Amino acid sequence: MKLLSFIIIYFLLQVLKCTSSKVKKDITQTLVTEYKNFDTVFPRILNAKTKIGSKSSSSSGIIYRIDSEEDFKSFINNSDLTDKYAIVISAVFVNAEKLVKLEETKKVVGVIVVYDDKPMIKPYSPDKKCPNCEYGMYSGDERANYKWNPHGDGMLFKYFDFPIFGITGNGYSVKDAVLPIIEANIFNKKRKYKNYPLYSIKFDSFMLAPEDTITCLSRKTCDPIGGNSIWSSFSRKIDPNDGKKIVFITAQLDGNSLFHENTIGTNSQIGGIVANLAIADALSRSDIKPEQFQNHIVFMFFNGESFGYGGSQRFVNDISEPFKCLNKNERVNKECSNYASCFNPYMYFDDFKNITLNNIKGIIELNQLTCSGCNNTDSPTYFMHIDDENDSETLKITNLISKVYSVFGNSVPAIPNNNDASNIIVDNNNNIDSSSRNETINKLKRQNTSYNIKPAWEGLIKNLGLPPASSQSFLKKQKIPAVVISDFQTEFTNKFYHSGFDIDSNSTTYDNTVCKTADIIAKSVWLYAQNKEIDYDVNLIPPSVAVNCNYVNELMYCLSHNISCPLAQTLLTSNNSTRQVEGKLSKVSHYSGIFNDYSLNGTLHTYSNFDSWVTNYALITSTGRNTTFPCKYIDDCMKQFEYPNFDELDDESKKKIESMPYSKRKYQCINNFCIEGQAFVHPAYGSGLRYDVFNNKYFVKKEDEATWVESRWSSNSITICFTTSRIFQIFELLVGIVFVILTIIGYYFINTYTKKYLKLA
Repeated sequence: MKLLSFIIIYFLLQVLKCTSSKVKKDITQTLVTEYKNFDTVFPRILNAKTKIGSKSSSSSGIIYRIDSEEDFKSFINNSDLTDKYAIVISAVFVNAEKLVKLEETKKVVGVIVVYDDKPMIKPYSPDKKCPNCEYGMYSGDERANYKWNPHGDGMLFKYFDFPIFGITGNGYSVKDAVLPIIEANIFNKKRKYKNYPLYSIKFDSFMLAPEDTITCLSRKTCDPIGGNSIWSSFSRKIDPNDGKKIVFITAQLDGNSLFHENTIGTNSQIGGIVANLAIADALSRSDIKPEQFQNHIVFMFFNGESFGYGGSQRFVNDISEPFKCLNKNERVNKECSNYASCFNPYMYFDDFKNITLNNIKGIIELNQLTCSGCNNTDSPTYFMHIDDENDSETLKITNLISKVYSVFGNSVPAIPNNNDASNIIVDNNNNIDSSSRNETINKLKRQNTSYNIKPAWEGLIKNLGLPPASSQSFLKKQKIPAVVISDFQTEFTNKFYHSGFDIDSNSTTYDNTVCKTADIIAKSVWLYAQNKEIDYDVNLIPPSVAVNCNYVNELMYCLSHNISCPLAQTLLTSNNSTRQVEGKLSKVSHYSGIFNDYSLNGTLHTYSNFDSWVTNYALITSTGRNTTFPCKYIDDCMKQFEYPNFDELDDESKKKIESMPYSKRKYQCINNFCIEGQAFVHPAYGSGLRYDVFNNKYFVKKEDEATWVESRWSSNSITICFTTSRIFQIFELLVGIVFVILTIIGYYFINTYTKKYLKLA
């Protein structure tokens, strides 16, 4: 019987396996697997009512490469192609319409999207024409349907009945990965894609989540999309009763794309991140210390915004009502950190409780700022968007910015000479891709002839209101003065919003416009935070409050081109060598990721989200106080300032102190100096979800709010195979079945004969 079982299994495997062959070389291989913490598949994403993404599958199809519009039409219209096919298509030809047409043929088992060297010439965005509008302040209003993103086709929010993989080149060579496919396709094309044997691709995609968020959360087969928002202030303490209001400077931290590892967002959100950090740096050099201003300044970087304003709406909800900690001292869940500020409801930091909606003076949000698609790059114009052009408090902000622009608008910000955050960035002795880095930064520095910033409603029949922006989350709850600064007036100038092509190209120049915009806002905030927005001589703004364009361009380079840059290394490695970016990651994902146990306990994911780490430490460098005390690691600062008697403590006490998370420490080691300062994190995931601390699970609280989750999976890979025809496979199966039947019959007669004549038991 053991022999019989072996024979049956053997023949079944012969039918199912991919047998290897050679085309110049052995190309039977797994092409794409998970690279570190990134994924290369369009994942299944769900909310309380629907699902988007691509299908789980374990199937194979004949390799068919589409490299032109003619190739696509040929495949769609060729009635002779009747088998199952694995489509390999260049990213420049991928959009919702084409994927739907491929799906309608009923002969596609999977798609591989290749980000090769072809440039995306035609404007295209896979997001919606009005991104996030169903979650914003205008939901149900006609403005919720306004087409801010006219090139969007909503591909990111559709579901396709086959797996979709991507070859993106993050951590591996696209050319090396695609070469075997090209060779296999040439072989198949010569055989007209139907004369076996042919090369196929086997898809292995196993995503575990079922149809909706409610079900998958209950089965723990999915995780909330999100991470942690980051915020900090010059003020050591914000007290709602101290007579000061709060000025918010905000930006969006995350982006989105078809393949999350390929989410760059240079022109979507990186410009806003950089401008926000540059403003903090400029204000840190004020002669009057910002903590002495009549108002607090909070620098806020919202995460999870691409999926229903996850970070901003959750933050706004948490500050809308007084925070009540029901269990501050007793840990009710072993997954929760001992260092949490509150255990029920669980909050790693509770410093947000001192911020209330009523205490906000105004919001200035830095949105899309690179002006990559501006019609006139020699004379770029930036726009101030507001909800109500008749609101006097909001107009105080726009009028102030206009006044500052009238004086400083066409001058290049002076580069500070003192030793500050903006001067830690350049280490010309660092050999990390220095020639490419310098060439890129020099391009970013090119000057334009003029610059303008003005109200977005000027010249329009009516005010369009706020574009998709985090500020909508605030105004949805309460009317607050808010201004969104962007490089567009009536529609995105970014032609590739939330696309894998949203990254700097040879035709893109920033002309220091990000720097100029940040400089004007920094000077405006200097006045606004001191209640000097009316009838004040802007010429009295100290020269020290100037944005460093070198700092801006270095940050732009780091976050969009090479996260292994000197600035990132300087900010990250002083505190923890494990966060050092290994090798050269030319790109880093700006997708927010999932809200997991690391996020829950206030951690920016240790081995990914390097953009969040850079933002975190750059913010501390600007808002903190430099002690001038040298350090190599963060523990040097801890021993010097927080626990000067550390060496005298017993071993148990030492271990407890050393185990304290960096985020909870009052001193950080940055650029080899101890800095007294802290950046806080706040949970950033759909406001329709809640966390059950007692059972360590998430559940849907409000179905009409954002409830986006990402499916967990067991594996994702694609493999080239050399296969015989279906007929031959069926023949193999029939032969196998006949052989098995004959084996059984033979076994029966042999067994009967031996028992009868040989007297064997």
